[in-house]
Amino acid sequence: MLNISGRIHLKIMKKLFSFVIPTHNGEKTIVRLLQSINQSSSRYFKSFETVIVDDNSKDITVTVVKNIIKKLKFKISIYSFKKHLGPAKARNIGAKYASGKYLVFLDGDVELKKNTLKNIYNLLSKEKIKAFTGIWDYHQKTKAFFPQFKALRDWSYWFIEREKGCRYYLFSTRIAGIEKNLFKKLGGFNETYPEPTVEDIEFTYRIERQSSIKFAPRIIVNHEFEGFWPIAIKYFKRSKDWIKLFVVRKQFDPVATSKREAIKPISLVLFLSCLFIFVLFKIRTILFIGLFFFLIFIIAEAKFMTFLYQKKGLAFMIRSFFTAIILYLVIGLGTATGLLFKRGS
Repeated sequence: MLNISGRIHLKIMKKLFSFVIPTHNGEKTIVRLLQSINQSSSRYFKSFETVIVDDNSKDITVTVVKNIIKKLKFKISIYSFKKHLGPAKARNIGAKYASGKYLVFLDGDVELKKNTLKNIYNLLSKEKIKAFTGIWDYHQKTKAFFPQFKALRDWSYWFIEREKGCRYYLFSTRIAGIEKNLFKKLGGFNETYPEPTVEDIEFTYRIERQSSIKFAPRIIVNHEFEGFWPIAIKYFKRSKDWIKLFVVRKQFDPVATSKREAIKPISLVLFLSCLFIFVLFKIRTILFIGLFFFLIFIIAEAKFMTFLYQKKGLAFMIRSFFTAIILYLVIGLGTATGLLFKRGS
């Protein structure tokens, strides 16, 4: 039996929606999220509840949440796991105890923009939808290079590099919502993923077989990205798990996991392979073939680089180009690892 401790503050009437927030060692971020909700227009506070699921944090996450409860103008519920079970399980437990017609998932390290609560309310109360996904602002508080690069990378996926005529539909759990009845019908998130890798992508594919996910760009949160190495590790793990989904599904997506994105790591790996062969055997033809593959990478990355030049200037763009090369090689390594692991299993 799952061992959960709970503290219930509101279970009286069914709400329009429930915020479901998984958190793990989030003492430095969860308060800012709750404060951002609290600073929204209070006219919407009666329409939702907030359910927090603490995934066995080793810090004082639960304590800081309890300390702020009395200062909040809305009611919340807190549940705590006795052992670390992962975000998929945490979201599913939060959904189980949520009373809203819709479940709106938030990561514990985001903050709502000023009008986000209003826009969620308007979307769910005025439109007949089954699921939606929002976005995060590309502006970062830090002046560090990599967080800015990563934020612009995501923004470019949504608005610059998305395949023509296609909509963005990834159920991005930093900010995304779904009708609770549909969530239950689908069985929630796949709990076989113990880490945050592709549980949101896998869930997206199941949602899309039942109903379209609406892209809601006015539903925005702020999210501060980590540095290079934590993100690179996540890219490796995510690509390792995603390729297994692709092998079964045999279909690319219009954003992020698109054909264009697949070309980039493949072309880089082929370029480096040709370069290695040239160094060993001095075959010029192989060098030219390698340069051709590198040109393919440049063409595939041109939209993003142009976008960066327009936003941040030439120096930022050049640094981003070499950063992208490293990240796509990480993605290529993760993909190869996923294929080898699947073949060996």
